[in-house]
Amino acid sequence: MLSEKTKQWIDERTGYKNFFHAIFLLNFPTKRRSRWQFIWGGALVLMMLIEMVTGALMMTVYSPSEASAWGSVHYMETQVDLGWFVRGLHHYTAHMMIVAIIIHIFLVIISAGYRKPKEFIYWTSLMIGGVIIGLTITGNALPWDQKGYWSYQIETSIAGTMPVIGSTLRSLVVGGSEFGNLTLTRLYTIHVMALPVIAILLFVFHMALIRRERLRTAKIKEANDDPNVDFELDEDDPVKDEITQPYWPYQTTRTLILTLVLTGIVILQIVVYPSMKNQHLQVGIGDWEEDLPASAIKLEAPADSAFPFVARPEWFVRFLFELRHMVPKELEVLVTAVLPGVILAILVLVPFYEKVFGEKWGQRLAVAVYVGGLLIITGISWYGIKQERSAPDYALDRSQELAYAARASWLASKNGVPPEGPASLLLNDPKSMGPLIFAQHCGICHTWNGHDGTGHFIMEMKDGKKVKATPRASDLAGFATTKWIAEFLADPTAPKFFGHLGSSKGGDAILNGDMSDWAKDYVGPEGVLTKEDLEAVAALIAREAKRRDYEQPSEEVIQRGISVFSGADFKDKSGKVVEFYGYCAQCHAMKAGDPNEEGGGAAPDFNGYGSEKWLTDFIRKPGGEHFYGEKNIMPSFEESKLSKHDINLLVKWMRSEWQRPTEEK
Repeated sequence: MLSEKTKQWIDERTGYKNFFHAIFLLNFPTKRRSRWQFIWGGALVLMMLIEMVTGALMMTVYSPSEASAWGSVHYMETQVDLGWFVRGLHHYTAHMMIVAIIIHIFLVIISAGYRKPKEFIYWTSLMIGGVIIGLTITGNALPWDQKGYWSYQIETSIAGTMPVIGSTLRSLVVGGSEFGNLTLTRLYTIHVMALPVIAILLFVFHMALIRRERLRTAKIKEANDDPNVDFELDEDDPVKDEITQPYWPYQTTRTLILTLVLTGIVILQIVVYPSMKNQHLQVGIGDWEEDLPASAIKLEAPADSAFPFVARPEWFVRFLFELRHMVPKELEVLVTAVLPGVILAILVLVPFYEKVFGEKWGQRLAVAVYVGGLLIITGISWYGIKQERSAPDYALDRSQELAYAARASWLASKNGVPPEGPASLLLNDPKSMGPLIFAQHCGICHTWNGHDGTGHFIMEMKDGKKVKATPRASDLAGFATTKWIAEFLADPTAPKFFGHLGSSKGGDAILNGDMSDWAKDYVGPEGVLTKEDLEAVAALIAREAKRRDYEQPSEEVIQRGISVFSGADFKDKSGKVVEFYGYCAQCHAMKAGDPNEEGGGAAPDFNGYGSEKWLTDFIRKPGGEHFYGEKNIMPSFEESKLSKHDINLLVKWMRSEWQRPTEEK
């Protein structure tokens, strides 16, 4: 600590004491006694300082470009010491500042802090509130994740509907007509330079006005109390009852207490809120929970329109989003432009209410308008959130959004972010893209565990209603596994397999074709094949796929499978070697099951059945001579329909081939 003599020496040469007094109002008199009512403005200043410090720390890591923004924030969250805490403090403090400015303006109104000569103090409070909202909106999109990206889409689309200046304003903040690198550059510049400079100027101007007003009040009070001055206040003048106290330590202490309480709430949000937010969602689709627990996800997936994400605006503009959906398209401008303008005008004109209605009723009107407006806005927002969360697919949609977030985060931690950008983490991942490709190309006919691969049911219109569609082809979950093949052999006509083919053109020939007849003749209580026979030949065929989850059976089981497939040395249920006329090699070719290679030709070739090459060739040309030939009813997927990249991802996903956290899998 410096001695008083040293402090004096420095102050004589720098005037630092006056500087700090001016900045922190240390020696300014408070209005009357220090009061809890007047602490929110000071807390806002301190929270702005927190934002500036944490923002500066984040600037040392953050990189504003499409290719690097998400990765730099992920790096901050996972690799930088306390990076998650700094980012969380910055993020949640920004939202807390919006709450604080709402309360601050309310307290200003109920204390008539807008009355002459304090109109500009009130108006600068409103402007500071607008800048805080602007800082929060521009900051939320900077990670360039799905949440920020889609939120900013909504917010800029709302701005774009404003008459006359809408398209120009949107183009200015977006950096053109499309979102891209320029959008991030603009956002970053607005967020770290333009708005902070405006905020600082407004804060300084606001504090200067407060200082001026308090000094003026103090001088009036001094003049009133000084018997040597010919001045006396009216009996009902509130200044008459002023008991001035210095800002420090009385008001400052209370402000610090509130700031600590608000910061404590923010820290609680950082620690608890992610778990609370995600715990009620189901993440069971596709073993997503293996990548990262949903409760640990703090960053959404990288921004990319290829992956589904329900756009949701931030809570403080949610009411505009909901109102847009409540009015016809042609009236949308009333909600997005006229309404905010009306709200702003109502707030700006508060100091003039008393000119029209008198002090008593003017203030009451101001309070009623402010509180009533907040209640209406809160009600509309709450209604929208409740409606969204009660939607049938909300839990599923949100779970999948979290699943992509978990997957991207794990892949980035494991492999790093590739140079082409974070979106490629998922775009090149079979586990992420496979279900989407399946739903787009295969889900029209096939199912995957009863749904379209993404968890959604395939729907169709019937009698004017949207109902769950009946699949027209087999369910392919577990395709080419021993279990799937054994179930198919036991009953090819089951709904899971050929059961609904009859509704397709040419499908009846397959439903009631040779394979179905074979099962009727040789499977079941009257058939010569036992359950063990089916499982043995299924294991033999499944071996061709070389899937990662294939469980190698014993040599005895393999030999039994070969016997069923080729008909050689076939033993009936009593264990007696008999002639077996239903052997597979009559129609299917497979060297492993038919050493003499005498069979095959009438049905799909089983050499390499279910392997990556077999599946790719089959999807490309199911009517090929090695597959269904003339019996084929499945469409071909040439490269013009399904790219090499996509079919590779689809096949790998169908075979459960993707990078996993656990090596043994």
